[in-house]
Amino acid sequence: MRWMRSVQWYSVFIAVAVSCVSISPALYPSFSHAQFTSQGEQVGSQLSGDRVRDRMSRQKKGGSIKEWVRRLENDRPETRVEAVKSLGDSKDPKAIEHIMSATADVDIRVKVKAIEYLGNLRATDATPVLIQQLFLRDTGAGVKQKILVALGKIGDPRGAEPIMEFLKRQLDLQTKAVALFALRDVGNDRLLAFLDTFSQREPSPKLQQLAADAAVNIRHRLSPESAPVVPTFVKQVELREKMERGEKPE
Repeated sequence: MRWMRSVQWYSVFIAVAVSCVSISPALYPSFSHAQFTSQGEQVGSQLSGDRVRDRMSRQKKGGSIKEWVRRLENDRPETRVEAVKSLGDSKDPKAIEHIMSATADVDIRVKVKAIEYLGNLRATDATPVLIQQLFLRDTGAGVKQKILVALGKIGDPRGAEPIMEFLKRQLDLQTKAVALFALRDVGNDRLLAFLDTFSQREPSPKLQQLAADAAVNIRHRLSPESAPVVPTFVKQVELREKMERGEKPE
C-alpha cells in the first residue's frame, strides 16, 4: 500500500510539473510583445523626431526660389545668409542673379557667402559684378581676397586684365599672393609679359616664384595639348537643355 501511495503522489507531482511547463510558454509571448512594443516605441519616436527635424529644416529654408529671394530682404542677417545658402544649393541658374545681388549686402557674412557661392558655381555672369566689388574703396582686404578666389574658380578670361591692374596697386603680400593664384587660372597670353616683369621686380622671393609659376601654368593651359576648359554650371544647364530640344550646341 505504501508503494501504491508513493506511485500516486509521484504521478500527481509529474502532472503538476507538466501543467506548469505547458502554461509557462504562454507567458513568454506577452513578455516578448512588451519588449517588442518598447523597442518599437523607441524606433517610432526616433523616426518621428527625424520627420520633425526635416520639416523644421524645410520650413527654415523655404521651398522655392521666390521664397528664398523674399528672405534676402529680411532684417536679420542670419536669415539672409540662409537664403543665400538655399539659393546656392539649389543649383538653379535662375538663382545666380539673386546671389549676385547679395554681394552688395551691408552685412559682411552675407556678402562673403554670396561671393563664395558664385565661385563654387563658376558663375561667369558674376564676373563684372565681382570685379566692381574688387575695386571698391570700402571693400576690405579679406573680402577682396574672397573675390579673387571666386574669380579664379570661375575662370572667366574677362577677369584677367582687371586682376592685372589690381596687382599694380599697393597691396599686402597675402592679397598679392591670392591675386597671382587667380591670375594663374584666368590669365591669357597677353598677361605673360606682365608676369615675367613682375617676377623680376617683385622684392618678395615668394611672390616672384608665384608669378613665375603662374606664367608657366598659363603657357601650359594655352598649349594645344592642354585639356579644354569645363563649361560653367550655368553653361552646362544651357547645353543640356539645347540637346534635349534637339538643337546643336554652339
